[in-house]
Amino acid sequence: MASPAAPHTARRKRGNGLTAPGRPLASLRHRDFRFLLVSTMALQIGSWVQTIGQGWLVKVDLGGSATDLAAVALLRGAFLVLLSPFGGYLAGRYERRRQLMVYTTGSATIAAALALLVWSGRIEIWMVYFFAATAGIVEALAGPIRSLLVFDTAGADEMTNAVALNALGGNAMRVIGPAIGGALIGLIGTEGTFTAQAICLILAVALTSRLRPSMPAVLAEKIGVFGSVASGLAYVVRDRRMALIVTMAILPSVLVYPYVTFLPVFAIDVLKSDEKAYGYLAAAVGLGSLLGGGIVAVTSNRERIGPGMMWACFFYCGAVGLFSLTRDLWLAVAVLAVAGIFHSIYSAFNASLMQMKAAPEYRSRVVALQTMTWGLTPFAGLLMGRMIDVWGAPHVVGGWMVVAAAATLVITVTSRELRRI
Repeated sequence: MASPAAPHTARRKRGNGLTAPGRPLASLRHRDFRFLLVSTMALQIGSWVQTIGQGWLVKVDLGGSATDLAAVALLRGAFLVLLSPFGGYLAGRYERRRQLMVYTTGSATIAAALALLVWSGRIEIWMVYFFAATAGIVEALAGPIRSLLVFDTAGADEMTNAVALNALGGNAMRVIGPAIGGALIGLIGTEGTFTAQAICLILAVALTSRLRPSMPAVLAEKIGVFGSVASGLAYVVRDRRMALIVTMAILPSVLVYPYVTFLPVFAIDVLKSDEKAYGYLAAAVGLGSLLGGGIVAVTSNRERIGPGMMWACFFYCGAVGLFSLTRDLWLAVAVLAVAGIFHSIYSAFNASLMQMKAAPEYRSRVVALQTMTWGLTPFAGLLMGRMIDVWGAPHVVGGWMVVAAAATLVITVTSRELRRI
């Protein structure tokens, strides 16, 4: 029997103006995608407010080091790596909307508990570690579902456009969230950021409940979770094109993304500023990502996106490297905004290729691998944090960006498969 989410064409309307097929807002003519988009925006603003609060809590309120910041992120990432295959397995077999509502409710509960502990003055560093691990478990299960719902609600024809608009909404919240987080820390205290996150997550649950039930269009074969993971990995290994797409998801996750964890270090130790500067730096990447997402949305009907993905990743590495050399706050903000443009283009193209080029029966498993790559960032971040404690943030981050840019350039020049897609 066909799943409720399968007949995209039956629900599709031609649309007018900017929502017509091939236009910048084409995917917005799908009702369920609109609800998913606003739900994601609520989730993202809560996440970024919490990120600012957690970084400030560890670095300032609890007197932590760069290694402590990395350790908190590592605990979250470890569970992303370990449990994302289970999330992909469940997403491929059971109704997705209900699962996502349960997981998002769990995230709201975690945020509320953190807020209560900070309000009461009983928070300790080990508690932050515990809640980071718990949040990683929930995100590992929810991440593949949220990614697959983009495909479910918009369909294959507008996947790139939907990913771009989804990223655009998330990046808008990335601008607003850090600014709100910095303001809440100054006005109320760190506890205000976790309270705001809980409220945003409750809103995300309410919006997710408006989606139609969504089951996989292609039913998974009757194998267990470990067999499912093994077959997914085997598929990626034997399909050279998909292996390259996954490699390009892993490379920035390991070599580039860890720098975000240490923005409090740059704000306080390098730029000699305060929590407002931290909020500006975090928001700058999101501000640039808005423009980058707009570029992707406008050009989403292009035939080949592989070359754009590769070069955007290369220039993203270069921009972050330039940021590491900057000592003026507003110049640093401007450089990170440029980095955000290239990051948004790269990530939207990579996420689109992950789902569009995967065989339908392996799509949920490939998306689970994508969520696993997010979890690799804190592992690399732990090493980066230890190096920063010894040699300082500018030298370490700059060196890592040189390596990342060089690796990306080699793959760009040598991989004909990626240049053709």
